Amino acid sequence: MKQALKRQALTKPNLTYLRWRYVGNGGRTLNAMRRAPVYDDAPHIADELKDRGIVVATADQYLDQEGQRALAQASDLVLSISRRPETQAALSEGHSLSGKDYLVQLIPWDYKHGPDSPLVAVALDEKLLEIVSLYLGMWPRLHAIGAWLNFPSPNAPKQAQLWHRDPEDIKIIKVFIYLVDIGEKAGPFTYIPKTHPFSDGAAMIPKHADPKRITDAEMRATIPPEDWVTCTGPKNTMILADTVGYHRGGKPSEGNRILITFTYTSGTPLVRRTLQVKGMPGSVTSAMQRQAL
Repeated sequence: MKQALKRQALTKPNLTYLRWRYVGNGGRTLNAMRRAPVYDDAPHIADELKDRGIVVATADQYLDQEGQRALAQASDLVLSISRRPETQAALSEGHSLSGKDYLVQLIPWDYKHGPDSPLVAVALDEKLLEIVSLYLGMWPRLHAIGAWLNFPSPNAPKQAQLWHRDPEDIKIIKVFIYLVDIGEKAGPFTYIPKTHPFSDGAAMIPKHADPKRITDAEMRATIPPEDWVTCTGPKNTMILADTVGYHRGGKPSEGNRILITFTYTSGTPLVRRTLQVKGMPGSVTSAMQRQAL
């Protein structure tokens, strides 16, 4: 039922959307309206997100200096996990610690984060939260933190490697930060601009056999590949996207894709939050950061 309501709210702000924004998230919406932007370029970035559903740049464009320092620590942490013997053993045997045959979860969704976690510090970065807030039109809630490693496999693309829309909320922002250089063969994230909520392509639904996933061939019949955005880039490339718009994770043919990811929703998401942060981080200084937790 929730997903049917979400689909109805994709194309225009209907009654479901208005209840979501002004009843379920009225306080968060009012807080966003009252808070003047602190970062000069944040409104421009948010406007591009509203127009295209995605922005891509180096992390220093979306994080303040504290966030950039925390990202360096978070990157070291995640890369060290990727080098652990159990991770390398799984890769050498061609299977995943998480049961998927193309992905190793380095930081699982239900990981218990301490208050001094550098991953939490990056996710609560003031500039990043401001950009997300300006896009959502409300102070966001941090819904999830994760990190994973995608590796080449001989199998056909499956699950998140196929086109889909994410279910967490009516509007969301997902952040992906590459921890290694990602070229065409490393399985870059791919997105179709203007398929996010209230955009021109929000109502596009290609014909597809699977109820939740769409193949490249099925998508190509409705939206040509020249309209797809393939997000290659060097280490510390950062992607912000409303993944209610059509997207897929690439399938590596050479090398591994290692990344950190954050999800931001309203305070009343459609999917239950599994994020666990034990204690209030000492880096939290603002009301928006506190409300994100």
